[in-house]
Amino acid sequence: MEKILFLDFDGVLFDTIKEVYLVNRYIQTGINLFEPVEEKSYALFSKYKYLVYNIWMFYYYNLLLFSNTKEEDIVAQYKKLISNRDIKKEEEFCKNFLQIRADLIKNHYDFWQKLETPYQFFYDIKEFYNKEKINIVVASKKNKSSILKRFSEYNFNLDENKVFARDELDKFSSKGEFFENYMKENNYQKALFVDDNINNINSCKNYKNIDTILALWGNCEPNNKGFSEKEAIEKIQNFFKN
Repeated sequence: MEKILFLDFDGVLFDTIKEVYLVNRYIQTGINLFEPVEEKSYALFSKYKYLVYNIWMFYYYNLLLFSNTKEEDIVAQYKKLISNRDIKKEEEFCKNFLQIRADLIKNHYDFWQKLETPYQFFYDIKEFYNKEKINIVVASKKNKSSILKRFSEYNFNLDENKVFARDELDKFSSKGEFFENYMKENNYQKALFVDDNINNINSCKNYKNIDTILALWGNCEPNNKGFSEKEAIEKIQNFFKN
């Protein structure tokens, strides 16, 4: 039986919250990207990051996180904002966000390189992949070039055709739908998917051939039930052995 492992990138393989915070802070407030992180603001931004699982959502998230919104009102206000979307402004925001990130990588690579760090889960997956030659696909709303640069830096030799980013994923209603389509096209019978966002995990519920792992080491909603890095690796190993 052909099996495959689907992996998210942000909050699963790499801790990317600092880069995301600095780019969003710059867009919303104009504070230079190279200015130090303000710890209180950064802690709050990280705490509620679980609300965001698409780049366009930061447009609304930033309105609350970089303002004087009371913490106890953030979740309710955020849900209210995304229920009344402005698609044009979202598109402008996404274009700006991706351009700033691209410029950062191109012109300040050494600085950018230090903003994201791999989790232990990344090293364990790389070791298991190299040893067992398992089938892996990375599916992330991050831009593909950023993912490939990270993999290259850390010598994770995953074929670039196994990395799917925002442009490809946006053709589908959810990650679950993308996975089901990919499995049918490539003759996989069973899949395991690791993500740190419950919305992406829940998108797989209707697909009986896709099992899931909620990564508690990422940016999860408080009180979510999921797996530690060690538990996730054990489940992945058992998935491919059985």
